[in-house]
Amino acid sequence: MMQLGAESVFVGSGIFKSEDPAIRARAIVQAVTHYQDPKALLEASRELGEAMPGLELVGSPVVSVYKSVAGR
Repeated sequence: MMQLGAESVFVGSGIFKSEDPAIRARAIVQAVTHYQDPKALLEASRELGEAMPGLELVGSPVVSVYKSVAGR
């Protein structure tokens, strides 16, 4: 996003569901700050732990509405 001209990024509340939110938040700040430095990006992404668990959408009302709107 930064390479497309964004001046900031939105971080959703899902960050708090990650294994270690503080480490993940620090990594996001470092990645946004040093987005043009591949070594800094690599370093920021080390040892992040598990991300927020995914959501199972099969059979959910959201999928049903999408399928009806999309004609699937």
